[in-house]
Amino acid sequence: MPTIKKMLYFAEISGKKVYDASRTTIGHLSDLIFLASGQPLITKISISTRAGPIIVPASNVSVLNGTIKLKEGFDAVQIAENELSIRIHLLDQQIIDIKGNKIVRVNDVAIQEKPYLVLAGVDVGVLGIARWFHLEQFLNRALAPFGKIVTSEFLPWENIQPVELSRGKVVLKREETKLTKLRPEDLADHLERLSVKNLTKILDLLPNEYEADVVQNLNISHQRMLFRTIKPSHAADVLSRVDPDDAVDILLSLPAKRREAILQGLPPEAKGPIMHLIDLSTTDIGGLATSDFFAVNPEETAGNIRRRIKRETTTADLLTYVYIINKKQELVGVCNLHELILQDSDAPLYKFMIPNVVAVYLTTPPAIAVKKMVKYKIYSLPIINDKRQILGVVTIDDIIETLQEHLL
Repeated sequence: MPTIKKMLYFAEISGKKVYDASRTTIGHLSDLIFLASGQPLITKISISTRAGPIIVPASNVSVLNGTIKLKEGFDAVQIAENELSIRIHLLDQQIIDIKGNKIVRVNDVAIQEKPYLVLAGVDVGVLGIARWFHLEQFLNRALAPFGKIVTSEFLPWENIQPVELSRGKVVLKREETKLTKLRPEDLADHLERLSVKNLTKILDLLPNEYEADVVQNLNISHQRMLFRTIKPSHAADVLSRVDPDDAVDILLSLPAKRREAILQGLPPEAKGPIMHLIDLSTTDIGGLATSDFFAVNPEETAGNIRRRIKRETTTADLLTYVYIINKKQELVGVCNLHELILQDSDAPLYKFMIPNVVAVYLTTPPAIAVKKMVKYKIYSLPIINDKRQILGVVTIDDIIETLQEHLL
């Protein structure tokens, strides 16, 4: 391969014509293939042709600046098990910026020769998007009168960690101390987008206490998938570090046989409180629920919601919270009435709602629901299913009344 004089971005060569040794057009460059390792060597190129895509070893490419030319007598090959695609496995995917302690999206990929071609890093900024539409110069000309310039937000390969581990072959960086600078709820939110296989691989990187915090912030569906997959001994270790209330919610979502296997591995000091709460789970909290709650979408403004409350809740017995439901009917936030009153009329709800909603499930024991209400100083709790859809609301008055009946 010839020397690349500067940092070359994938957007600059994607779609370029590919010629053979006689200068006949073969097709267009569609992808670059690289080794899924700590040193991401580019091993092959993918070419789209009229007859379909073909894969050619990078060693057969004689030019990769300006034009792309193949050496005489090249052979088509297949992608190996330890190789990944820039377009499929990196571009538009999420990565963890280890140095910046945040999760970002890949907008473009940088290539360099050392002296062989490797992935040098990624661009996560707006310039990485503009480059695909050939708008870099236009963007900077438009911003020049304001004294601003847009530059590449480049992250070196050694400072990133892929979030989605397609093929399971990417070599994970053991950067526990840097990963733990992410808030557990933020990391949990992004890990919920992964397969359970890849979720467990990221969790394996984390220190025990931080892993428990992240697991505690996953939704019940992912918790259930996770604890059905990992070894019972590992599950017991994680649950021993989780708040007993949350541990019971997780255990009650599992099949009885799996639940018993995990319980057997719990240390006595953790098992006692958990078993006590499980024994209290015979009362169905769903029977205490009311459908008398007020739900809105995140884009509605404070003024519009206040008008709706006045118009639509004249017959409601009690209204303490406004619940926020997205287009998928998922519960994504909550707002109390006092906060709603303080907001400007044109303020959209998503800007001031509380995104981390304290909720319970149909399997949650009423005693745990009460403990959550006392802990977080809230009067009522939404009951949700494993898709985070709200099924109803339960109030502290109804739960205490039921608990008192069982005690008498």
